[in-house]
Amino acid sequence: MTKWILVTGAARRIGRAIALEMAAYGWNIVLHYRTSGEDAQKTAEEIRTLGREVVLAEIDLADSRATSKLFPALTKEIGPIAALVNNASIFEPDLRAPAGNLMDMVNFEAPRILSEMFRVQVPHGKTSAIVNIVDDTPPESGFNAYARSKRTLRQATLEMAMRFAPDVRVNGISPGSILPSAQQSQEHFQKLVEASPMREEIPPQAIAFAARFLIESPAITGEILHIDGGMHLRGFSG
Repeated sequence: MTKWILVTGAARRIGRAIALEMAAYGWNIVLHYRTSGEDAQKTAEEIRTLGREVVLAEIDLADSRATSKLFPALTKEIGPIAALVNNASIFEPDLRAPAGNLMDMVNFEAPRILSEMFRVQVPHGKTSAIVNIVDDTPPESGFNAYARSKRTLRQATLEMAMRFAPDVRVNGISPGSILPSAQQSQEHFQKLVEASPMREEIPPQAIAFAARFLIESPAITGEILHIDGGMHLRGFSG
């Protein structure tokens, strides 16, 4: 039976790695993007070379009305979707005042809306899965709004795991230093890598593998996997 998964922010970086990982293991992909149209097309071609189908979904997740219409449009076109990865997010400093509300919308509210809509379209008696990309690492100075939005998504992940059971399993992944952001120099990024107990840069494929593990493991729900080289242990005294 054909299985479809929606991955938000799947044109580049971690989302791209997740989409390719799932395609390599037999999943068809709904590839969401906002502005990275060229990258989305390239990722779609890679998915097709793996023998899987792909549907492109260009949606601004800051638009709650457009976000709420995504699943009805998709299920009308391709039928029920078996898994959802809420990966798309915005990482901006607190100094950019408008970014605070935008991050709340994209980093938390959009995943909440998509998760609720995903639950509605799950066929009765079919167990499906959601994976939310959260962030449990200690917040960097000046990024408190981002950290708040991701903490809220983490709490919502645990709440949904209880409320959506038994039809939908809901888990989260908290990545460490995976790829430098637009706000980071390579030097700053390397300092963050060295600050983790493992002191190793984490490839995007590590997050992709964890996402597939959570999606395809039928007994796991309400779990937050830390794929961060032990960064979440900072401050732990033992």
